[in-house]
Amino acid sequence: MSTWLILLQIFALALFIFLIWPHLKNEEWKEKFIQNKQAFSLLIVFVLILGFVLGMSVFLDVFFPVERLDK
Repeated sequence: MSTWLILLQIFALALFIFLIWPHLKNEEWKEKFIQNKQAFSLLIVFVLILGFVLGMSVFLDVFFPVERLDK
């Protein structure tokens, strides 16, 4: 069951990227996000938060796994 959900999420991500690719291709990302110091710092903060959340989830999955109760 969970395998199908993961495949559905990957398919949805691929469809989303396919639909917005023309818009992404026409934007000037370097000028908007890299050269703009405020936007660049926000990107760094978002990446750090994402890394922290993913790291905490991996840590909790490894050291405190879900215990299933058998009937």
